[in-house]
Amino acid sequence: MSGPLRLLTLSAPTRDALEQASDALANQLLSLGDGAAAPASALPEATAPAGTIRRVLVATSAADAARWLRRRDPRRVFTAGPGVCASRVFLCSGVGDHYPGLGAGLYRCVPAFRRELDGCLRLLATDHDLDLRPVLFPPEADTAAAGVRPDLAALFEQRENPQEIHRTVVAQPLLFATQYALSRALSDLGAEPTALAGYSVGEYVASCVAGVFSLQDALRLVASRARLMEALPQGAMLAVAAGADAVAPHLTPSVSIAALNSPEQTVLSGPVEAVQESARILTAHGVACRRLATTHAFHSRMTLPLAEPLEALLATMAIAAPRLPLLSSVTGTWLRDDEATDPGYWARQLSRTIRFSGQLTEIWRLPDPMLIELGPGQALSRFALAHPGRPADAAARVVQTMPGRLESRTDRELLLGAASRLWAAGVEIDWSAVRWE
Repeated sequence: MSGPLRLLTLSAPTRDALEQASDALANQLLSLGDGAAAPASALPEATAPAGTIRRVLVATSAADAARWLRRRDPRRVFTAGPGVCASRVFLCSGVGDHYPGLGAGLYRCVPAFRRELDGCLRLLATDHDLDLRPVLFPPEADTAAAGVRPDLAALFEQRENPQEIHRTVVAQPLLFATQYALSRALSDLGAEPTALAGYSVGEYVASCVAGVFSLQDALRLVASRARLMEALPQGAMLAVAAGADAVAPHLTPSVSIAALNSPEQTVLSGPVEAVQESARILTAHGVACRRLATTHAFHSRMTLPLAEPLEALLATMAIAAPRLPLLSSVTGTWLRDDEATDPGYWARQLSRTIRFSGQLTEIWRLPDPMLIELGPGQALSRFALAHPGRPADAAARVVQTMPGRLESRTDRELLLGAASRLWAAGVEIDWSAVRWE
């Protein structure tokens, strides 16, 4: 038998004292028996004196909590301190891994997320004639909102079926809105970012959070960009399990390298037939490929005609230098103020190669970094954990906040896990900002 999610916290002035306290708590939990729920949650009073080492885990049963604590299971038990993590980097993802019902559980239990998402959806409806709420929250999303684990078999059967939510004109504004709302919700919890990085359309989310664009202008830019893309001929994108040097000799002329994700993964983009031919050639050479769930060829030569209308639109906007350090997907390094305020930079971003591997190089160089992924699943986190510049304890420094499409954990479960890991890293979380039960 298991009960509701419970947060168990420990703190101590020294590592030896923390280990002794952990063993004592594990033994106490074991004495409760297999059927016992985890002890009463420490929420919302979970605090610890400054300068202590913190340990935290989330469980539903005493038996699970005891087992994970005795093993010091690094996937479940998080330890950090003393002090606060110096660098909290929000990672804002692009399209491809989203699904109907994304964020439904957060909408129900996190008032700040609901408030910010409602604001974005209202602006999209009134200013851009995009009524996206029925697409994001169809009737079947009610189970996710109620914290019920999704039917993974049904989701798996639907994975290849074209859905309205994957249309470019829908997908991009929705991904922007959900990630922007989550960034504001995390800040309300007390976990403000110290730096940001974005992947494709995620760079617009990051730039808005950093103060480059107002929310209204950012939504106008993203919605217009998506409409322009929708009018282009259909294209395709292909994830390839090899680095750019290994891929380049097998490309057909009209296919572009859309993204450099890691030394072991590249994304290709171009006309559908040309991408299919590249996939056939690469597969014949023993290179694994996977078609991405997108209807257009982002970050390819097919998007070059959109630069001029986008630059004209951007020229009407007030663009400011970022208030927070912001990484560029175009250069793979820190965005300069003159780049951030240049309409041409943002107009050409759509056709340039995403240099996410370079962004990760800069992130892992930061003092005491913690990477917080705002999009669904762990796509960007996996690249971070595969990056050659990662530290030995990289797995403890990457935080997931939203479930992927085929994931059994609920929104509430993942958010509590994320908040608890941030607490362990020294962030003072406002536990009252979420309805955890």
